[in-house]
Amino acid sequence: MEKEELIQKISEKAEVSKEEATEVLDAFTSSIKEGLMKGEKVIIAGFGTFSLSKRKAQTFKNPRDQQVYEIPERMIPHFKAGKNLQDWLKK
Repeated sequence: MEKEELIQKISEKAEVSKEEATEVLDAFTSSIKEGLMKGEKVIIAGFGTFSLSKRKAQTFKNPRDQQVYEIPERMIPHFKAGKNLQDWLKK
């Protein structure tokens, strides 16, 4: 499902216009981004948790030209599904 399809579903289920659904979705995603940028976990009870994970620095060797690259340590976003979501998906 892409963003436009999600907006359409939100619009239908909440009985609001597509513009309002777009604003709500954009506010939701920007709030998650802001929380992660502050180093916080974003927990949505019954759905899941968004957090940041640290990925170690790595050395990468390109098989084509055998050149070695250093990939620096970095933070990556991570989502862990909550128990209710996991149980629902098992059905």
